[in-house]
Amino acid sequence: FTADTVFAKSYFTGDQMDAYFGAGTLSRALMWLVGPLAAVMFPRIVHSAAKAEESDLMRVVLLGTLILAVGGALGLWIVGPFVVKLIYPARYAAQAITLLSWYAWAMVPLALANVLLNNLLARGFFRVVPALIILAAGYTFALTRFHDSPLTVIKVLGSFNLLLLAVSAWYSQRAPSSENNLAAT
Repeated sequence: FTADTVFAKSYFTGDQMDAYFGAGTLSRALMWLVGPLAAVMFPRIVHSAAKAEESDLMRVVLLGTLILAVGGALGLWIVGPFVVKLIYPARYAAQAITLLSWYAWAMVPLALANVLLNNLLARGFFRVVPALIILAAGYTFALTRFHDSPLTVIKVLGSFNLLLLAVSAWYSQRAPSSENNLAAT
């Protein structure tokens, strides 16, 4: 969610970093918009899993997250340039506008993966954790190698968010749906 910014601080300075922060702040707002959906879903999924009840809650939350995240990304893509010009200094507003749409769209798969991962963990399906650790290590490695521009860092972020979504979806397809997975792991 914010590791890219920590790495970017060591690679970029001045207006480049200011533009990166600006685009990142607006784009990460998408996660603040949809994050509560997964947070509210978590205890309800735990309850359903403990009672071995079927629930469509994850699908509803995933669809709601998709609609809100895509709508937010479209909003940042369309309205974002006007907002950036209003709230950020002109010296880096143009670069922030260039980064904004890339950054916003990189947040969409992260938002969806967050729902899937919350569902897996709420149901006690912890087999996903080693894959997440490997993915995090790969992401860290990639950020140390691919940082020639702020846009490259955002593309690495987006690529790994897509990988996170793919891993989350793959494990979600393999997780038993109605049994309490705490005993299975």
